[in-house]
Amino acid sequence: MKKSLAFIIVPLLAVLTLGAMNVIRKAHWRDVTDGVIWGVAESGLRAVRVDPESEAFLRAGIRKGDVLTAINKIPVRTKSDVLKGLWQAAATDQSVNYEINKEGMQIYPTFYPQKKAPNPIYYYLVLVGVMTLAIALTVYFNSRGVMSLPYVFFYLLALTFAGFMIFSPTGEMTSLDMLFYGLDKLSFLAFPPLLLHFFMIFPLRKRFFKQHPSLRLALYAPAALLLFARIRMHVPFPGPLSEASVVRTQDALEHLELLHFALFALITLAVLFHSTFRAPNVLLKKQLRIIDAGLGFGVLPATVFYLVPFILGGRPSTGAELTVLLMALIPLVFSYSISRYRLVDIEVFLKKAATLTFSFFVIASLYFFVSSRTRLFSENRLNALVLGALAIVLGATLFTPLKRMFQTLLDRAIYKRSYEYRKTLLSITRDLNRERDLGRLAQSLLEAIANALNLKKLALFLADENDRRSFKVLKTRGEESGPAERIVVDDWLAGALRDRDWLGFVSASESEPARAAMEKLSAAGYFHVLPLRVEDKVVGGLVMGKKQDGSFFSREDWELLTTISGPAALALENADLYGRESVRAMEMQRLKDYSENIIESLTVGVSVIDEAGLVIGWNRVLEDQIGIRKEAALGRSLPDVLGPSPYSALFPEEGQADFRLLSEITLETAAGKKVFDIARTPLLDNALQPYGTIIVFEDVTDKIRLQQQLLTSEKLASIGLLSAGVAHEINTPLTGISSYIQMLQKKLADTHYAQILEKVEAQTDRVAKIVKNLLTFARSPSEAAFQRVDLKQSLEEILSLIDYKLKNMNIRLVLELEAIPPVYAQGERLQQVFINIILNALDAMPGGGELRVRLSLENGAAVVRISDTGTGIKPEHRSRIFDPFFTTKGVGKGTGLGLSISYAIVKEHDGRIDVQSEVGRGSTFIITLPADHDRARKPAPPAPGLKP
Repeated sequence: MKKSLAFIIVPLLAVLTLGAMNVIRKAHWRDVTDGVIWGVAESGLRAVRVDPESEAFLRAGIRKGDVLTAINKIPVRTKSDVLKGLWQAAATDQSVNYEINKEGMQIYPTFYPQKKAPNPIYYYLVLVGVMTLAIALTVYFNSRGVMSLPYVFFYLLALTFAGFMIFSPTGEMTSLDMLFYGLDKLSFLAFPPLLLHFFMIFPLRKRFFKQHPSLRLALYAPAALLLFARIRMHVPFPGPLSEASVVRTQDALEHLELLHFALFALITLAVLFHSTFRAPNVLLKKQLRIIDAGLGFGVLPATVFYLVPFILGGRPSTGAELTVLLMALIPLVFSYSISRYRLVDIEVFLKKAATLTFSFFVIASLYFFVSSRTRLFSENRLNALVLGALAIVLGATLFTPLKRMFQTLLDRAIYKRSYEYRKTLLSITRDLNRERDLGRLAQSLLEAIANALNLKKLALFLADENDRRSFKVLKTRGEESGPAERIVVDDWLAGALRDRDWLGFVSASESEPARAAMEKLSAAGYFHVLPLRVEDKVVGGLVMGKKQDGSFFSREDWELLTTISGPAALALENADLYGRESVRAMEMQRLKDYSENIIESLTVGVSVIDEAGLVIGWNRVLEDQIGIRKEAALGRSLPDVLGPSPYSALFPEEGQADFRLLSEITLETAAGKKVFDIARTPLLDNALQPYGTIIVFEDVTDKIRLQQQLLTSEKLASIGLLSAGVAHEINTPLTGISSYIQMLQKKLADTHYAQILEKVEAQTDRVAKIVKNLLTFARSPSEAAFQRVDLKQSLEEILSLIDYKLKNMNIRLVLELEAIPPVYAQGERLQQVFINIILNALDAMPGGGELRVRLSLENGAAVVRISDTGTGIKPEHRSRIFDPFFTTKGVGKGTGLGLSISYAIVKEHDGRIDVQSEVGRGSTFIITLPADHDRARKPAPPAPGLKP
């Protein structure tokens, strides 16, 4: 292992040391540039791309397509001529004068060359190179220094990839800089054939590659030729090359090296795809698919968007340059392959690295895209601050969600169908502690694990506190044949449950006691055991059989199960303790409830106060009567609960200590004023000594209201008789007045007087109509019979009675009365329905509003809609508005019988009455009557709630 360690550590330290020196020199070096990328043209050099922030763009006005013919009056033919002119000007701190051909016009701009710091992408590539070396070192130690052929290729791949990621010459042309240059080119040329060779022999060795050893030399021949051409370009043997030849050779080699990298990468991908289809087992096929995806993402974007445009003579865009960020996936790919081969578990690390790579790539792309757009509109120094703030905002807001998204995508790609059960099992850890019922906890835990792992059978055990070898079987799932209600394990299994994370059928071959213990479980169909521990205490165990396909658990399965074992054990212990404490609490509560149920079952309100005057009892009936919850009353003094005035009524100063009955005591409650009959008596103990007071409240509000409403009904009947008498008395003089007016109309021919008489006659008819409607309304409903009734005329008669009241209350009347066929009904009783609803509508609009009455024929039925814009009906009152004696108008303002009688009358006509209401918006009552209803005359029954 020492030799292999030297083989790994020495090159690795050399690369790291030289790389650190390269990075330091690169960070301090400033390259001289004019901000223009030039391409060879017929008469000089043509601008291919111009940096919008460069002096050439801002001061010289150079744009894409302009042709450079001379610098400081010296003609230029190659890019090296431009570099010479720029370096000479920078060395003497002088400006350069360009001779530019701009669309046929010669211009001579002058500006100073710029000194440019390294591209930030370079530091990212250095980080990728260092990460590659760290992965190589991790694989080496995890593999315990194994140096088989795949491992040798793996380490060579890591060194070469890190080499061309880290090394980058500055352009100083010193010996050290030439060393960096050589290492960079050597690594870049050696990596593609090494990568292809690696995947030719691993994880599946290609037969044709094994049968033709000469192909190995063919793999490295292009790289060797390119390397030799590089060396020849810099070595003056057999003779030095001309400057023009060096420039042409340099350009040609740059294109050929990139083409070499792209072709070998694509061939490697093709070989991997072929290996994927020929994989002999599912596990290897899954491994190769992951490698295909990683290498494809790492190579294809850079090849298509960066290498191909460069090879074809173009210049890749800034966005295309960012695709090199994805090349960080390449070392992850061959690291994943070698770790899979030796079962080195660095998969989690590799997935996180891939997630970070994708996230950095997206954020960097967004940053460079926005910054490139920003440069077009800003030419001042403030732009740098804006872009810096933009970078901070992008990193802070987008990095976490992007990382989460790519992590999910990678998990789905890697695990496919197992991804959902991973999510299910991990979600169990968040939900287990919410369950307090031991049975439901066991049921949900077994169902989740069985469905996730596709198990045939499993069981959950609960440890006995008194005997560490004894377990109670909480729940089983699967086949009926399972362990008994309680099992006793041997000493070895009891110790293993305490010391090990999991037990499997394969691991039971370790010793004879282990084999015996596992064979006992396997006889019942259980081959896997998951201990459930809280710290060092075993609280239970989960025993599981094989999967549905007959296979045993994989390493991934055990990783998931051990992840949830801690939370499951804690939840199991909590549920067990909670269950035992719940039983004790239920027994105590049952005794308490027995005594309280007697008071709670009474139909009257009961309050109990102690000697200090504090409330210690408050039943549910009293809650409804007073409107104060029991929790709000207990522990408070009765004066604070009821108020000083009601308390003084219950306990007058000259009060007596024994039984006392108080009649018709009015108390202010949350629902308004209520009237109670109250009985007060001392609370006695077994020795007949008082230690409190019992107060019984009987609500007699409805009883008092009924008495008042009956008295009001008698008054209304008297008023009806009086109205009828007054109407008859008014009718007689009206008849005389009408007759005299008609006589005057015949004798007076003067037009002026005739118009006055017509007005008098019209008003007289109006008074007569009002008197007629008053007589009709006052008539006893029992005298009415079913006959054809014109609902339109009936509604108009009622509305004529309240016309003055509508104007006085500032209520606008809207009529939508269609002419519909008459219906068979009791006209007077229907008028009573309409007038009750209309009067309620007026009461709901004390500040004015709109009253809308609509009559229409719908689906063979006559429909009357009476709408107002008043206060509306509260939802809690809507179900009680048709109850007898229910009113919200207060004592003395309503009888509570109007809607109840109206409901009964509509039901007698086989109709229906509905209500729609919204608080603050108004109400609409809808009366639906059958249009073809024909019934024989019969007396109307009395209204509900009233006795004849």
